[in-house]
Amino acid sequence: MKVQPALAALILGAAATFSVSAVTGPGVPGAVLCGGIGSGERAALEEEARGTNLALEFFVAGRGDYVTDVDFAITPLEGPGAARPVDAVADGPVCYVKLAPGRYRIDAEFNGVRRSARATVPEHALRPVRVALAFPEEAARGDLETRPTPEEREEARQP
Repeated sequence: MKVQPALAALILGAAATFSVSAVTGPGVPGAVLCGGIGSGERAALEEEARGTNLALEFFVAGRGDYVTDVDFAITPLEGPGAARPVDAVADGPVCYVKLAPGRYRIDAEFNGVRRSARATVPEHALRPVRVALAFPEEAARGDLETRPTPEEREEARQP
């Protein structure tokens, strides 16, 4: 993977404080930068993430408490890399990514609960496009009943 000098500085400068995952894939020229627990760390994370164009936030619906350890995938919806996701784990409640301009689907899973969103990253974004994904309080407590998904129910009906 070839890393541009500015991105290399971002990775090296952030490595001591934030989670930086090197990712490769269509439309993703470098790294996913996650962190943001506490106002000081969040401000520092935003400073380190200059030049990114997508910001993901993971939290509990209703309470607004942030969550971490969220598995997520960013899938291009068009272009040569369509349908080939980039997977990562959010070590913090806020993640920044540098993507090629285009339309994307973001899928996230936290304690067995899935959430999805779509985002369009413009060619010349002045600031990152923000995508917030809210999980139910039961997921944060970890006391969800195991319920089949609609797809699992449909599969169970098949002979």
